[in-house]
Amino acid sequence: MEYTPFVRKPFVVEAIEITSENLNEIAEMVGTIRTTVDDKVYIQVDRRLIPNVDRVFPGFWLTRMGKNIRCYSAKVFKDQFTEVTDDIKSWVDFINLDETPEVEEASQDIQLL
Repeated sequence: MEYTPFVRKPFVVEAIEITSENLNEIAEMVGTIRTTVDDKVYIQVDRRLIPNVDRVFPGFWLTRMGKNIRCYSAKVFKDQFTEVTDDIKSWVDFINLDETPEVEEASQDIQLL
């Protein structure tokens, strides 16, 4: 039996850091404002909308891709996502076989190597 290595295809999401200033606005989208016993404000997440977490605190991140919304702790978000730059976008487009001029340029660069 022989395994073949694969790379998981990257995808682009929009993201916003959840802060005390936007907590109420985010709660309207994903759940209900609650307070812990030590008076920390958080969002009790509606699991039908956001299946991957129960509670969201300031410092967490909300991502969306189309209609899909997810929330991540700051640590998980930083481990799994990086801000898009022109170079990163070119590679994402290339890997996903999006035929744009940027991809054609990246493809030519690869052939030169």
